[in-house]
Amino acid sequence: MGKLDIIKIISEKRCIIGEGPIWNECENTLYFTNGMGDEICSYNFTNDKLSVRPLPFSVSAFAFDKQNRLIVSNANGVHFLNSDNTLSPIYDQNIKIDYANDMKVGPDGAIYVGTQSGKRKGVSDKIDGKLYRIAPSGEVEILLDNLILSNGMEWSIDEKKFYHTDSDTRIIKEYDFDKKTGKISYTGREIYIRGVDGFTIGQDNNLYVACWGQGHIAVIDTQTLQIKEYIDTPCRIPASCGFCGKDMDVLAITTASYHADMDNDKNAGFTVLAKMQIKGRLPYIFAK
Repeated sequence: MGKLDIIKIISEKRCIIGEGPIWNECENTLYFTNGMGDEICSYNFTNDKLSVRPLPFSVSAFAFDKQNRLIVSNANGVHFLNSDNTLSPIYDQNIKIDYANDMKVGPDGAIYVGTQSGKRKGVSDKIDGKLYRIAPSGEVEILLDNLILSNGMEWSIDEKKFYHTDSDTRIIKEYDFDKKTGKISYTGREIYIRGVDGFTIGQDNNLYVACWGQGHIAVIDTQTLQIKEYIDTPCRIPASCGFCGKDMDVLAITTASYHADMDNDKNAGFTVLAKMQIKGRLPYIFAK
């Protein structure tokens, strides 16, 4: 097991499920959500201050557009979040994107968002989770269907490959990615990872995968699609991770206190900041 060079544990907020860590370069701020807690958390690196914004609904993930407007995914789809906590549409609201979960902007400036199935939510027996692409024009298309829990996603450093997991299968699949069209095509390569949840990529082209309930980050070599190593986390339930900081060399790991053994997991729900030897890349911006 590798060891993290921890520089801070943000203990001012214990999240029920910490998710969606994303770096905002304009604000020098890390955003993450307290899923099931109906809060947006933001940690400013300039003044070392954590801010918590209550919401009238839960949020799963974030993105930003070129005007630095905040975009959120939630049970009712994907929206711009206004300063008064109202939502503004990004796409035709006659299109239903129910139970939106993890979300990122891709190299093509489009939003990619996955949904949970009715079976996963306990509202039906349907395995109908999907991965959607929302173009800058607002056009919506379905890229993947019949998913249980569409979750982590990322693009290779050369932007030619796309990685995605349906967490209930515990498998990350690799796809060829067409930057001009946003189309994806399964390469036939995949890897089984116990507890696979949210993940990110480093400039070394390795995936850094938060492994729910396993107490570690799995480092995946995308050349071989094999596990290179596990990195211990100071919490049992890492839920997601993302690079952040001025030099993009800090790994933010969001964690969960949901169903945690609090007697033996004192950092459950806290967000961990660790100095890394490699750097990540800045998040892509919607409609850039």
